[in-house]
This record gives sequence, C-alpha cells and structure tokens, in this order.
Amino acid sequence: LLAAPMSNSFLLTLLLVLVGFSALCAHAIPCAKRVNVVAATASTAEAGNEAAKAIDNDMDTRWSGKGVGAYITLDLGSAQTICTVTVAWWQGETRANSFSISTGTSSTSFTQVYSGTSLLNNDGQPVSFAPRSARYIRLTFNGNTVNTWASVLEFKVFQSGFAHPGILVSKSQISYVKNQIAAGASPYVGFLNKAKSIPYGQLTYTAKPVRVMTCGKMNGVDVDEGCTQSRFDGLAAYTQALVWQYTDDLRYATNAIKILNAWSNTLTKINQDNKNATSSSGVLAAGWLGEIWVKAAEILRWGGSSGWAAADITKFSNMLRNVILPLTTNGWIWENGNWELSMAEATVNIGVFTDNSTAFDVGVALWRRRLPWYLYHTSDGALPKCAPIYTTRDQIIKQWSGQTTFFTGLAQETCRDFSHTQMGLAAISNIAETSRLQNMGLWAEAHDRLWPAFEFHAYYLNRKSTSVPSSLCGGTIKIEDMATWEIGHNHFNKRCGLPMGNTTALVTRYRANLMPYYTILMMMWEGLTHASIGSV
Repeated sequence: LLAAPMSNSFLLTLLLVLVGFSALCAHAIPCAKRVNVVAATASTAEAGNEAAKAIDNDMDTRWSGKGVGAYITLDLGSAQTICTVTVAWWQGETRANSFSISTGTSSTSFTQVYSGTSLLNNDGQPVSFAPRSARYIRLTFNGNTVNTWASVLEFKVFQSGFAHPGILVSKSQISYVKNQIAAGASPYVGFLNKAKSIPYGQLTYTAKPVRVMTCGKMNGVDVDEGCTQSRFDGLAAYTQALVWQYTDDLRYATNAIKILNAWSNTLTKINQDNKNATSSSGVLAAGWLGEIWVKAAEILRWGGSSGWAAADITKFSNMLRNVILPLTTNGWIWENGNWELSMAEATVNIGVFTDNSTAFDVGVALWRRRLPWYLYHTSDGALPKCAPIYTTRDQIIKQWSGQTTFFTGLAQETCRDFSHTQMGLAAISNIAETSRLQNMGLWAEAHDRLWPAFEFHAYYLNRKSTSVPSSLCGGTIKIEDMATWEIGHNHFNKRCGLPMGNTTALVTRYRANLMPYYTILMMMWEGLTHASIGSV
C-alpha cells in the first residue's frame, strides 16, 4: 500500500517546528516566474550601451549611464502583480552599487520598494518585496565604490511561481553549454562524448524497478532490494535527459521517460526501520532518489517537447509525494550530516517539481538547520554547533570523529573521510544553486562556511597524501576524489570573483582526465552543466 500522502497542513506544522513562528509567517510561493518586459528606457545611456541591452538576455551586453541619479525604466506592457526583480551589475564582483527600485502603474508616478547596496558578484541579485501591481519598474543608480557609472548587465522582473526548469540547471544554462558544444569547446564536448559512451547513456538501458525497496540494515541484516539499482536507473535517466538537451536527439528523452515511468508504475514503498534508526537507511535512499530522479524529471518535463504524457507526469509526481516525501521531510538528526543534507535536497527538488511551496520551504529550513551543524566557523565558539541530541563536549567530539581542534572550513565528516564530506558539500551546493534559480539567496547565507570548506578540502585532495599535521584528524585522513566541485567553483570563483586556487587546481585536473562525473550518488555531470558557466 502507498504511504499516507503528505498534506500541506502537516508540512506547515513541520515547518513551524523547524524554523519558528516568524519564519512561518514569511512563508510564500517563490517569486521566480519570469515576466516579459516589452521595452526599456533610460534617463541617459552611453553610445552602444543603450537601455535595451539590459533586457536582451545577454550577459555580455549592458546598459551604461553616467551620473548619480541615472535611471532605467522597464515597461511590462500592462499592469501585472510582481514581487521580485533581479539585477546583474557589470563588474559587480569588484564594486558595490547603491541603488533603489521603484514601481508604478503609470510612467510618471513611482513608489520606492527597495533601497540598498549590491553584493560583490556579477550574478542576478534578487530584490524581493510584497506583491504589488505595476506596469513600470525603475532602477535608480546612487553611485558605486569605483565611479559614477551605472552599468547593468541584466534587469529582470518576476511574479509568484516557480521557475522551470529550475532544479540545479536552467534553460539558459543548458542553452549556454549547448552553444559551447556546437563550438567544440572543452570540457563540454569531452563530457558529452563520455555521457553517450558509458552504460548510463545507452539507448538500450532498461530500468529494473521493485515494488518495495529495502536498504541498509533491517533487523541487523544487510539488505539491498532495489536501492543501488534505483540510483543506477536515476543516473541513466539524468544522463540521457542531458544528452537529449545537448543533441536534440529525442530518442534519449524517450528512453529517460521509460526509466522514470517504470519506477512510478511499480514502486509503492521504501522500508524504514525506525526501531533501529541509526542503521536503517530507507530515509537516505529516499533522499538520494529525490536528488537524482527529480533532476532528470524536471528537464524532461520543462526542457522542451519530450513526449512525456501528462498522465505519466501525474503518476510520477504522486510517487514523489506518497513514497519519497514522507521519508525526507522530517530530517534525520541521528546520523552524519550528509544524510539530512541529501534529504533536504530531495525535499527542495520535490517542492519545485510539484509546485509545492510548503515542501520547498521545509527543505530550505532543513538546509539552514544543518548547515552550521555541518561546517564549522570560528564564530561558533570553542565547539561546533550540533543537533540537540549531542549535549556534552565528549558527545560533540565523538560526532566530529574525535577532532578536538576546530577552524573555519572543517566539516563534521572531515575526519570520518573525505568521501562522505564531499557528499555533504554537494548537497549544500546543489540546494544553494537551485535556490538561486528560484530567486533565493542561499549562496550568500552559506558563503562564510562553504567557500573556506571548498578550499580546505581541495587542498588536501590535491596533495594526495593521507599524512597531515597531528592537529587534524590525529595526523591521518582518508581521501578520495569525488566529482562535486564545479558548482561551487563556478559560483565563488566565476560569479563572485573570489580566489579559489586549490579548487581551481582540482577541477582543472578533473577536466583534463575527464574525471568520471558519474557516480552512484547525486554528484553527476557537474562538468557538463556548470564548468565555468558564470552567471548565465
């Protein structure tokens, strides 16, 4: 029998437990549905950098106007209810721009809805406000830290709703890589050829679903009934969905759909033994599938005319709601942090795919809860922050695998092994990237912990030595290369312009060797989707 569906009232109650009343009151559908802009005008413009260049979907062009008080005005053609704009600033990684946003139903009367300063990156930065009716949106430039030139790469407007495709990759990102492949650019061509050559990319690949999935230990016995196979099948579906996007060969979409349909027509339950909560991994299996399967499904549903029947999409959505979501939304404080982070990502993904803003918010709340428990920052104090079940120093030290000296960049699983640590870093980054596509700023929230964590762990992976100073993991670490570095590298280095010497060296090595960006986990094809794509 199917597990009981997750009602929105239950999810709202869970959200209240996770984040409290004030955050719950702020709960709303993401404001990420793009609104078409009919025209753009400006008070002043440099020759060749006219206002229209800020709405042409091209990050290589810009509007530039000189002088404090210079403004650009967007016309939506008619009054619409809007709630967010995004602004990408030229050379935004090197200068902070002071600006305001105003809206109006006429071109002569405006009400200010925001005033502030841009972040130091060149990405589209969201500015959100209470939903309001407006036809005209005006950005007024009030100076920057370098000069008196206003220079905007892209100025976009959004209304309530999810962006699709909006899980990890967007249509613009896919289009960018597709154009790079057409131009024969590396590393994309190499990774695409690899994707088409491995078993996951074969059109003869056939899913092997099970009705009831059992994973890990059940009553003390190791069991794998459909667990590994389901991940293989998910990776095949994701691989072939990407190949379809980059080659326009519909056969790959057709086969990917067959794989997902096979599971949604079969799977009714994932077993979880809560009497042995620390050994049964049903919740982890659900988390992994919510990470892998839903990425493929989002592309197949929203990436073009794939031929996926509406009835089959509904059946797949119901499987996510009834089988996966009940196991991921509660989090899992009894295990290492990569578990709960994968569950958080699954919940976020399902929220986007099913247009369920409550599930999306629960996943984000899990991410926010686990992030400071997983990555240490000196502001935490002498000991790391931990789940409430760890109350003594000895318990906290044990949870951090015996580490007694703490410094920014260290992860809860660093001294366990670098493999599981990279799983955690992958889930943190994936959720931040998906949130970016939904006009949320989780990258900024994670910045002070995640950027140092990337550089710290990349340093030791590049050294390829298990011998370290005695103050780290007792002098010995367990290292293994895993392909989860491109997304974080692209954000911090390419969007924010931050130095990432260790991570850059790592991804360079991976690209040169066509590091197998295909694993049995969520870390797949980052080099084919995010390798130095910048802010597209």
